[in-house]
Amino acid sequence: MNKNNIEVIEITSVAHGGFCVGRLAGGKVAMVRGALPGERVRVRVTSERSKVAYAQVVEVLTASPDRVEHIWSEGAAAGLGGVELGHVAYPAQLRWKREVLAEALRRNGSEALVAEVSRVAPDWSVASLGASPGRSRVSFALDSAGFPVMSEAGTHRQHRISSFPLLVANLEGLRLFDRKLAFAPGSRVKAVAPSASAPVFAVGSEVFDADFVPTTPRVREVVRVGAWEHTYRIFASSFWQTDYRAPAVLVEALLAGVGDISGFEVLELYAGSGLFSVFLAEAIGDSGRLTTVEGDRVAVKSAGYNLQHAGFEDTRSRVERAAVSARFLRGLDFGQRFMRGTLVVADPPRSGLGRDVAGAICGLEPDLVALISCDPVSCARDLEALRRGGYRLQSFRVFDLFPYTQHVEVLSVLGR
Repeated sequence: MNKNNIEVIEITSVAHGGFCVGRLAGGKVAMVRGALPGERVRVRVTSERSKVAYAQVVEVLTASPDRVEHIWSEGAAAGLGGVELGHVAYPAQLRWKREVLAEALRRNGSEALVAEVSRVAPDWSVASLGASPGRSRVSFALDSAGFPVMSEAGTHRQHRISSFPLLVANLEGLRLFDRKLAFAPGSRVKAVAPSASAPVFAVGSEVFDADFVPTTPRVREVVRVGAWEHTYRIFASSFWQTDYRAPAVLVEALLAGVGDISGFEVLELYAGSGLFSVFLAEAIGDSGRLTTVEGDRVAVKSAGYNLQHAGFEDTRSRVERAAVSARFLRGLDFGQRFMRGTLVVADPPRSGLGRDVAGAICGLEPDLVALISCDPVSCARDLEALRRGGYRLQSFRVFDLFPYTQHVEVLSVLGR
């Protein structure tokens, strides 16, 4: 490592993970946080490996025209994670995400996959919900005095925070930063502002209102897509899209991508609390059949409740608790019934499907596969695996649902 740990470098490009790329004086590639392409910056090298170093900008010597005042100066000063692109003008954030995804398709997919994307979406870009931050959920720990702390990116060092400007207004009622929170020091706390019920704190399996009084563990979310509207009850501690608008955007894109699926047999993998499940059950109609699969016990309970509450009987839809694996998929009788068509919908975690699960999906021979990806690299790998399994892209849409971060959502529909 550099003796003084400080170097001046030129930034050349963006990279996966919210980094930019430059080179240290000795020629080693540096992955830099807080930079922009075209800038000349002074960086502190924080760690080195055999082929790459990691660094943080400490001074901007020549600034990019896309640099703006950081949206969360307190977090930037402490090097906190979760707002990696807070210093980037919003239009440039969209270009950044497109470039990272395009590079992932080339590097982690193939030139044939790039050609497929160009064929179905020749002018693809990253669609936006707008630059206004709207996080309805935030997680943090409590320090010894009971105040919120967050971790410095890539470390276990924690810093007390007194603000977080990316939150929706409804979370202000919880007064997260101007009072001691009445939970044990060291607790992990999730503050939640649902779209259709009061804001709450989730601490482990317990849920509390703004006055720290225990309350129901479930919150309500309403999603409207076209003429359809559904109310969901989910556990406050469970995953749900952070932005209020994101669930409807994703559902609408999914339904548009798969087209008319009335009478289809649908297998939904990684179903979570049933966001897509309810609308899929609506779309397949009385003659269709839906099986949703989720490994988390709490999410399975929510998905079952939400399907039942929406009026879809067990003869039309069912929820199965199981970890998604190639072995599990090979044991299904999916596609054996006489149906109008078959569809697999998969919304895997950031790690993606993986080659074995992607191969097993192809082995089921569905007419359509809809893949919702939240990581550029795993998206490219999964699409390439599906392509090699005989599937071709029919649509490809990209969304920015998490402004000021590296995250991007991709919805791909493939057919045989």
